[in-house]
Amino acid sequence: MVELMIVCVIMILIATLAIPNILQTYRNYQLDSAGHSVASLLQQARMQAVKTNQPVYVKYDNNAGPNFVYATDAPGNAYASGNPDVAISTAVSFQPPPTTAFHAQLDTYITGTPQMGGTTGTIGFNARGLPCVAGANPAVCNLPGGISGFEWFMQSNGGWEAVTVSSSGRIKTWRINNQSPSNTTWQ
Repeated sequence: MVELMIVCVIMILIATLAIPNILQTYRNYQLDSAGHSVASLLQQARMQAVKTNQPVYVKYDNNAGPNFVYATDAPGNAYASGNPDVAISTAVSFQPPPTTAFHAQLDTYITGTPQMGGTTGTIGFNARGLPCVAGANPAVCNLPGGISGFEWFMQSNGGWEAVTVSSSGRIKTWRINNQSPSNTTWQ
């Protein structure tokens, strides 16, 4: 009986040590999954814009309730059933970047000044599949002067994931490799 109790105590200690690591792995998986799902939806919207010869917009809104990202034909439209969308874990939220140094490497990749996503955001793709912003007429979508791409940031329990869209339409996900106050390394 004593041996059985010792074995049980050892198993409980091992489980106690393993559970935090398992939870952190699960949170990292949720964040990584969210970034790749959003990048996939952006790519789908880009292809839809080229196929239909009409602009397509991808939107998120942390303030609108459930955490999801969706595609629509006008930036002012709310989500409608049947639009392409992805659900994101409620543990993941879109956030503005904390500092300029935080996204300096991504700005260099975009080669210019990107438009940042904060708590709401829209990325459009024109009929040629290039990223754009809607003007007064949502059927006309161009990249305004001074903007060279888009950056969206997602956070979950201290971890960060970014999705970038370059001026040529290249969509890429990034994960923080090293974060320091003066320099953040993304990969």
